[in-house]
Amino acid sequence: MSDDEGNRTEALARARRYATEGRTEDAIREYRGVLRADPADVSARNELGMLYERIGEHDQAVAQLRAAVQEEPDNPELLIRLGAALGAVGRFDDAETELRRAIKMAPDNLEARANLGILFFRRGLYEQADAELRSVCLRDSAHGPAHFYRGESLNRLGRYDDAIESLERAIELQPGNARAYYTLGILFDRKHLHDRAAAMFRRSRELTDR
Repeated sequence: MSDDEGNRTEALARARRYATEGRTEDAIREYRGVLRADPADVSARNELGMLYERIGEHDQAVAQLRAAVQEEPDNPELLIRLGAALGAVGRFDDAETELRRAIKMAPDNLEARANLGILFFRRGLYEQADAELRSVCLRDSAHGPAHFYRGESLNRLGRYDDAIESLERAIELQPGNARAYYTLGILFDRKHLHDRAAAMFRRSRELTDR
């Protein structure tokens, strides 16, 4: 292993450790150091983009993931992450373009399908969101985000019993999802199940106030 490769490996290891420990600024500094030495380093771009996404810096995430895709335009995993990041900043047309590119390359990729369903939800296309996310849930019953966004879509479609079923599965898989508890509270209230509604609202507040 060359000195440069050894330095890169050590820097990436530090960046990953810092990210795991919550030392975000230190992790970003290490990733950027790797990229100064080699701007075409896809692993560093990808991981830095995901880190920015995790801390809510969506524009920065898009920039890093876009650069990674330019290096590996036929990598469906990168396209999925870029599509998700674009959706998070409201660039829905661009997000759909990237996700459909990923699906064309990897038609059976559940993450691509799930992110497309979530994108449909964000666009207010609830029937399309339900269709896409239902398919994901049938193929992977443990996909928490798919159950959550399907439940939210079903709620908006007025299919309240189905929404409750989907959201109850979501909180089994994502017990920290405050939004899921809140929507369940609304749904139980609508069905005059006030004790259950109160429990859901209480849990949502507890999670939000942490």
